[in-house]
Amino acid sequence: MELTPDLLKVIANGGISIIIFIIWFVTYKTQTKQYTETVERLFKQIEQDLKYKELLIGILTRLETKIDSRKHYDN
Repeated sequence: MELTPDLLKVIANGGISIIIFIIWFVTYKTQTKQYTETVERLFKQIEQDLKYKELLIGILTRLETKIDSRKHYDN
């Protein structure tokens, strides 16, 4: 098989396409992994935030109860 200029162009264009595809694929995989890690980190932060808010609700409820009981006691 003889390497004609037309055949060399096809090989070169195909090679460039493969290189571009490989770059895209690696970029896609990296971004997908980063996105997944970010989403997991955000879910952990949301869970921690919910636990903290539940704790605050408990504290505020106890304070409200104490304030209400003192109001009734003072009357």
